[in-house]
Amino acid sequence: LESGLGWTIAWDPGGREFIGRAALETQRGDPGLRRQVGLLLEGRGVLRNHQALYRGAQKVGEITSGGFAPTLERSIALARVGPGTDAGCEVEIRGRRLPVRVVRPPFVRQGKARVQAPAGGEG
Repeated sequence: LESGLGWTIAWDPGGREFIGRAALETQRGDPGLRRQVGLLLEGRGVLRNHQALYRGAQKVGEITSGGFAPTLERSIALARVGPGTDAGCEVEIRGRRLPVRVVRPPFVRQGKARVQAPAGGEG
């Protein structure tokens, strides 16, 4: 469920049992469940795995994978974040905090950008 793949589970009929159903139903009702989101770096730099994400002084998540996206001319990443990060957060790169925008993956579909990169490019 954290990876956004809950749609692949056949929840109905309700009495249908499968291994792990009880654990998944517990997670499904958890308002504090982490989720996977896409990130778009607003400034210069490259997003990499294991970089921490912050909202103010509180750590709210961690990047699981990231890199430069030539199609978007920006650094993008996938991250696991806690609730309340839709408004955005910051990533710490080399001791500096930089803003990242939370977006819904995929970033590019059929060769076309699905997210709007800020003006100015990487350079």
